[in-house]
Amino acid sequence: MIFILWGEDKSCKNTLAMTFPKPMVDMEFDIGGLTRASRNLYRPASDGVAELNLPIKDWVTSGQIKLEQYIMPFQIGNLDPITSIVRPSKIIVGMKELFYEFAGKFIGHLKDPDVKTIMVDTGTLLYETTCVGYTQELQEKQLPLRPDGKGQDGKALRTQLQPPEYREPYIRMRGFVYQAKAHGKHLVMTHHAADEYGLMRKSDGTFGQDKTGKRILHGWGQLGDGADVVGHTYWDAKEMKPYFNVELAEVKELEGMVFEEPTFNKISTVIKMLRGEE
Repeated sequence: MIFILWGEDKSCKNTLAMTFPKPMVDMEFDIGGLTRASRNLYRPASDGVAELNLPIKDWVTSGQIKLEQYIMPFQIGNLDPITSIVRPSKIIVGMKELFYEFAGKFIGHLKDPDVKTIMVDTGTLLYETTCVGYTQELQEKQLPLRPDGKGQDGKALRTQLQPPEYREPYIRMRGFVYQAKAHGKHLVMTHHAADEYGLMRKSDGTFGQDKTGKRILHGWGQLGDGADVVGHTYWDAKEMKPYFNVELAEVKELEGMVFEEPTFNKISTVIKMLRGEE
């Protein structure tokens, strides 16, 4: 199944993702996510003795969850060797290479019969890598720059994609989801949260784009087309428990359901019941 999860920081996105079937590969852009979530979780039993609920640390140490890290390039500009001053640079370096490194490993995991689940942490950063990496490909067609700072095509150096050019990143992102389904793999992508913007009335009575006060998934907004479940995690400070709210689902009856202390087994069991498989 394809799960798209999003939520605020420390809302147990990774904890839910790591309950998916093993063996699992965690393809990590958000460095440190596995480390933060890698702990055994206990819950009180009726006799007052805590019982092991989610042995996440044990899954990691036993190799049932394997980590791959994809480190975003650190680029702040060009160092002037004479003045030792760092000057801003618009030339993108390393993002295309990072995307193709990820894509190659992803394809390898699809073909590996020992991998049941591919986890991407986060889909937000994967989408950024995909878009910026493609921009780098367009830039490289303009290099080397002319003395006037323009590209070989006589145009200004590309620094961002134009609306029609997002078609290629869309195809690439959709391809990850499609291929996971085609190869019978579970795919779970976590995402950061972002402010929603919309047409709002301003203090002077006019209308313009502004924050609506709602939080939404930060990343490629069309992932829901191919996903089995899309929803967000949140932490209830009063109950001291995580929850998962289903927003979109292939099984429509699942939409609107809220799972307390969510796990893959809890959610998949309900899906099977709704489908009449149990």
